[in-house]
Amino acid sequence: MTTRYTYQHLVELVGGDHELIARLVEEGEIECRDEVAIVDVDRVLVAQTLVRELELEWGAVEVILRMRDELVAARRRIAELERG
Repeated sequence: MTTRYTYQHLVELVGGDHELIARLVEEGEIECRDEVAIVDVDRVLVAQTLVRELELEWGAVEVILRMRDELVAARRRIAELERG
């Protein structure tokens, strides 16, 4: 779910990790408009966990985030097929 945060509030959300937020902006995971960041908070928190706790390189983080999106989409399609 995409949400709007101020950049400062987003940095606070990840415990002051400016580097992580800067990298997510650079990689297009966070869209910044003036003082507001448009972001999927779940993706930011997953990326934070992958980088901080699992110490993964950014390439691996990108792959995991993409695979996570694909898994969510597949689950939605399966649910639709089961209903229809």
